[in-house]
Amino acid sequence: MTHLVSLRITAATARRVLAQLRGDRRTVALLLVVPSVLLVLVHQMFDAKAVFDRIALQLLGIFPFTMMFLVTSVAMLRERTSGTLERLLTTPMSKLDLLLGYGIAFALAAAAQAALTCATAYWLLGLHTPGSPWLVVMIAIASAVLGMALGLLGSAFATTEFQAVQFMPAVVLPQILLGGLFVPRGQMVDWLQRISDALPVPYAIEALDEVGRTSLVTAELLRDTGIVIGAAIIALALAASTLRRRTGALTRSTRRALLVIPLVALVVGGALAASYVLEARRYVRTDNAQIHGDKIPVTAPVSGILLGWRAIQGSTLHKDQTIGRIQMPGSFERPQKVIRAPAEGTVVVDNGVEGSFVTAGTELALAYDLSEIDVIAQVDETDIGDVRLGRRVDITVDAHPGITFTGDVREIQGGTVETFARLPGNNSSGDFRKITQWIPVRIAITDRRNLILVPGMNLTVKIHKN
Repeated sequence: MTHLVSLRITAATARRVLAQLRGDRRTVALLLVVPSVLLVLVHQMFDAKAVFDRIALQLLGIFPFTMMFLVTSVAMLRERTSGTLERLLTTPMSKLDLLLGYGIAFALAAAAQAALTCATAYWLLGLHTPGSPWLVVMIAIASAVLGMALGLLGSAFATTEFQAVQFMPAVVLPQILLGGLFVPRGQMVDWLQRISDALPVPYAIEALDEVGRTSLVTAELLRDTGIVIGAAIIALALAASTLRRRTGALTRSTRRALLVIPLVALVVGGALAASYVLEARRYVRTDNAQIHGDKIPVTAPVSGILLGWRAIQGSTLHKDQTIGRIQMPGSFERPQKVIRAPAEGTVVVDNGVEGSFVTAGTELALAYDLSEIDVIAQVDETDIGDVRLGRRVDITVDAHPGITFTGDVREIQGGTVETFARLPGNNSSGDFRKITQWIPVRIAITDRRNLILVPGMNLTVKIHKN
């Protein structure tokens, strides 16, 4: 009776694969050195640090996947074509022993690659993320293991190393194009978004974006990482089904797959490029936009103890309405000062704690008149020539996915957001580095659909050119 898995055989397989990798210096350089060199090149391409932080973070998920797919598919193909795989499977080694051995070996290589690349990004190039760098390393390793699993699976459809390399544009390129690196996934047409949702690498990129957005381990981060790991397990299971004790010629269906898969990748890539070009011709698009409104601050008129506080979050204020009192300190008597609402509005921030001591001028609450809100969108200076007053605007709010609001351009403000930045080092000569300017555009929302829109909400706008 054959065993399911043997730790001894699995460990021996992992040691053999690591020994083969260690003896191939070019492969070691490809895994460890090339990603760091590419990151340095990317760092030199972008002047704005915020842009580099976003791009570099996404590349930390793409590089391990790409490198591991290439190396693993070629390494396993050598095992198949040289007869090594057939000889191994005639021994007491099971398919699971072989796959786990490969998985452990390449996972260790992936960990080394991820650690070195992340160290280059954080320490040498100054990458900054709100989340922990260890989360980035973990996601990079998961992406590398996914590339390894797909490489093991892809090796079954190739007869030569050249054919294995040909699978890179079929398997890797569509996932990079649809992963949000060039075009945000939310800005793709619906059918491309559905294809993107079915691919695993975009979830690794989304997980890294989540690390770049917040320091918390969010449910979205855990979900995306879990999808990547689950896809790797499924790919390993499919790879196990391709392992045979005898190696024969490819079937007709397999040969057709070798032709169809690159063709599908070419069609998807062409469709993505065409849709992006068509969208760029029709719209000026930006996701650097927020709901905006005039602030109505409620401040403490005097110092003292806050009593009878009624301006809780979500409550409606009416002008001159009594919303609290402040008991002023005194030796024999303690007079109270009434706090009145300065204007009509809805409370969105409540800082008042009844019974606490507050000083004069302290902001106790912040309110907005939600009936008078609009949108402030930052438009690239290179696109501002296509923006005209009165042009229709399609608005999608992150808090209401799948719903498109309508609006129109009301004002193109006369100033820019960014300024020229001084070059690093000694800048006594007055040298500056040119940074792309953003021009604020005010947009009125004409169809709110009776949904809650609160100042500060993030959104994406598409301004019609015609």
